[in-house]
Amino acid sequence: MKNNSNQILIAEDDQVVARIQKFLLEKAVSLSPVMCKNGREAFEFLQVNSEESDKILVLLDLNMPEMNGWDFLEACKESSFAEKVHVVVLTSSLFWEDEEKAASYEQVIGYYTKPITPGMLQEILRLPQVCGFFEPVLKSR
Repeated sequence: MKNNSNQILIAEDDQVVARIQKFLLEKAVSLSPVMCKNGREAFEFLQVNSEESDKILVLLDLNMPEMNGWDFLEACKESSFAEKVHVVVLTSSLFWEDEEKAASYEQVIGYYTKPITPGMLQEILRLPQVCGFFEPVLKSR
């Protein structure tokens, strides 16, 4: 699978958390994620760039300014690129209702509580919807 035909987006308003996610992703896959500080930025990026991608993995925070994760999911659901987008919710919310609500969206393929760990990222990258679409970084000895 061509690596350049896929995208990873991080939609996270906390810049420290976003940088940690980016760092872990760049150590795991040979693709640099696009950083978006809220759902609106992520949605607008997808509106412009989604045609160039076969699959798009979005790491989505739920609580963000301007456009939160729920509004992003609603907008994605109705978009022309909905089938390409696979969302993993990464949130600080501990409410089971949020996890249940997230599962009701077809694009949501996983729900995890922050902070992300290397093991959690490996689990995300092994999800059937994205497994094999992002080439792993080869570890040098």
